[in-house]
Amino acid sequence: MSKRKRRKQASHFKFNIGTIIFGIIFIYMLIHIFMALSVEQLAIYEVQNSYIDTNINTNALIVRDEKLITSDSSGYVSYYVRDGEKIGKEKTIYTIDETGSVYDRLKDVDSDELQMSNEALTEVRTRISSYENYFDYSEFSDVYNFKYDIENAVLELTNEALIEQLTALDDTQTNVATYKKIATKDSGIITYYKDGYEDFNIQKFKASDINKNTYKKTTLKTSEIINAGDPVYKLITSENWYLVAPITKNEAKRLSEKEYVEINISNSSKNLTCPFESRKVDNSYFIIITLNQQMVNYINERYIDVTIFMEQNNGLKIPNTSITKKKVYKIPSAFLSNGSDSAEKIFFNIKKLDDKGEPTIKQIKPDIYKTEDEFCYVDPNDFSDDDVVINTETNETLLVSAIDTNDIEGVYCVNQGVTAFRYIDILFQDDEYTIVKADTPYSISWYDRIILNQSTVTENQIIK
Repeated sequence: MSKRKRRKQASHFKFNIGTIIFGIIFIYMLIHIFMALSVEQLAIYEVQNSYIDTNINTNALIVRDEKLITSDSSGYVSYYVRDGEKIGKEKTIYTIDETGSVYDRLKDVDSDELQMSNEALTEVRTRISSYENYFDYSEFSDVYNFKYDIENAVLELTNEALIEQLTALDDTQTNVATYKKIATKDSGIITYYKDGYEDFNIQKFKASDINKNTYKKTTLKTSEIINAGDPVYKLITSENWYLVAPITKNEAKRLSEKEYVEINISNSSKNLTCPFESRKVDNSYFIIITLNQQMVNYINERYIDVTIFMEQNNGLKIPNTSITKKKVYKIPSAFLSNGSDSAEKIFFNIKKLDDKGEPTIKQIKPDIYKTEDEFCYVDPNDFSDDDVVINTETNETLLVSAIDTNDIEGVYCVNQGVTAFRYIDILFQDDEYTIVKADTPYSISWYDRIILNQSTVTENQIIK
């Protein structure tokens, strides 16, 4: 074999060795990169003092005692009473002209010469200003309701002036036999729209009935002529009214201990304190608030925004991912004892047998997580199943294996470089964060360092 051929074989052999070594190193690096990526990073969270707004903001359905009044005859209608005005029993609310003769005389009156009073102009300006303040681009359909509202307001005011002029006309030129004045049969507040909620039963409703997205409102003043049987106005017969609003299951639970709620309607300047009830309907939760004032302010509204004020939740803010549970012993507080050099009751006396079989008393100081008037909650790892806890004042004993256990919530605190379980007293919780009570014995404090994700560690783990 020539030297040239041997040189080529040697060179080829060296190339294969280098490739193998490079491959091994490459695989080694990939393994370490994969291991580093697969290990969840240990994150620490510093406890902060904070506040979470727990007020309930919802959109409520207004329920009133209201009924639609229909016309007994057909003809041209002219209204005497303004929208939202209170009227007594047997008072004229509108006139109906069956033939149109009176209506024609009214049309001949020069309405351009009619002038609104300052009071009337102020009312129109107030309605425009109110709509402007509460206009929401997401509720653009309300523009049509506003249009009808303003048209009705102007119609009412001009009708008043026209009817005044009618009284000065020569009745011989009109067929007064077909001209009727219609009076109310009951007293109440007048309004001129319908929306299908007039017969809403507060005791029997479905969850699907409370839906603003499908709400439609129809004004009763869109035509000059009405037919017999058509609704001509709506009468509200009581100052008592209700707000029915959807709430969450958690909100219903928070409200369960209350008898009254403080509310604010549509950012008004006055808050109201009202009785209420919570109700579950079709697997949904609702609050039904009872009111007996300010109903007339919302006479033309069916859905309104409501804020329900809850107690303030100031405390320590922690992420929900940090919360864990621990099984602990629930021991009567009467078994707690003070030590020989301490007046604080943080010890337990354990009755044991010594090497000679003689009973002896040994004092231990377990990790106490929570104390109440009657019980304290301690770490089970500080006891043996055959231990007997003794109350040295009464000689009452308690076998550890017979002690009740409870699950309590807490976090892992790492102030000392070791994960130590600490109990938390939860005030409020949303989807991401929890507010816990500050200054709770044996719990966490402001600026404590806790594990952000409790699933990444175990108790008593050393944190490097």
